[in-house]
Amino acid sequence: MAALTSLHLGEHGTYMGAGFDYDYRFEDGKHSITVRLDGVVEADALTIDVDEEFAQKLMAVIDEYNLRKWDGYSKSDNNVLDGSGFGFSARFDDGASIYASGYECYPKGYAEVSGALDGLFVPLYEAIRPNKKKVMTKYFEEVILKDNGRLEKQEISYPYISKGGNIFTLGKCECAGGAAWFPVYSDENEPPYMLVLYLKDVEDKWVLSCEMYHVSDSGEVTLWGEAEIDPCFFSSDKIYGHIFTHWHGEQLQLGAFTQRGYSASGKDSKFYIDLYDINDHLKPLANEMVEGPTRNKEWWTRDKIANFIEVAEKYGFRESMAHWEKMPNDPVFAAGLKDNTNHRFSFLVSNNHNRDFYNTLIATPEGQPVGEYRVTGKLYMN
Repeated sequence: MAALTSLHLGEHGTYMGAGFDYDYRFEDGKHSITVRLDGVVEADALTIDVDEEFAQKLMAVIDEYNLRKWDGYSKSDNNVLDGSGFGFSARFDDGASIYASGYECYPKGYAEVSGALDGLFVPLYEAIRPNKKKVMTKYFEEVILKDNGRLEKQEISYPYISKGGNIFTLGKCECAGGAAWFPVYSDENEPPYMLVLYLKDVEDKWVLSCEMYHVSDSGEVTLWGEAEIDPCFFSSDKIYGHIFTHWHGEQLQLGAFTQRGYSASGKDSKFYIDLYDINDHLKPLANEMVEGPTRNKEWWTRDKIANFIEVAEKYGFRESMAHWEKMPNDPVFAAGLKDNTNHRFSFLVSNNHNRDFYNTLIATPEGQPVGEYRVTGKLYMN
């Protein structure tokens, strides 16, 4: 029976580092594999010594799926742009070989074969270089959720509380707190940081805080820094919040844009920018307040966000004006920076009362909820 001397399976996409490469070689009496996973450039591929048993497992896959029938397969779907393709080859010590390739076309059983090889190559790779996202997921599930609930997208609401006459205030937001996590990328192939956000009910106030964890190449999780982002999140005078990560030069930042104060015209609103240096253990960088709109019926217009842009651009958000001109009604990405390092933890509350609401106010004793009228909104976890 012929023995396997080499095997390759690879997939490649349109961006640098896309896809994967699995290679097996038997040379000079030694078995080895080289593994490159998705997002890892070729120069960072990992070579590992294996044994005869591993080669036998590869042969078992070849035989089980009758991969010799793949030899000569070559098909392409040229109608697909920016797609992906695969390449497979195997050589044996009797001179026989298998070659197959395709672009957006795959031979029968390809998914099963790819999965079988995943099961052989990936565990050996991750034993040396753990998948950081998997490490983060496990840590969150087993450690963070041990003492916290899971914070998820949900409807939230505030009751209106009468202050007598036609004056009202907002009561405490009704929300299910908990914890959520996000991978934070730097200039590495895998995310070196794990951001955990907490929304907790502390002394009858919703407190938004965070912890940043560092995950080493060996998979060790270490608390990196922590910060109380907002001691009164969902307070009665705030209707918008956004948490994000951002590159400014060589500095990886954690930031928050928040809006406090509300009126029908928006003239009472104030906007805050808070920034932390992630690489320096969440060292505070900025805490600045900018004024909101100043005239009635003028909301997210260019002249009313000029002061916000002035502060934002001071901290590296160079595309603010261009973004606002294109999307003036979307306050989420005021920075104009929207890529895979941004993570949205946002809520936007809209006022839904009508004329009957004011009539109810007049007849409602001070300190009592005002009927069924509520301010409602959604908490987004993206």
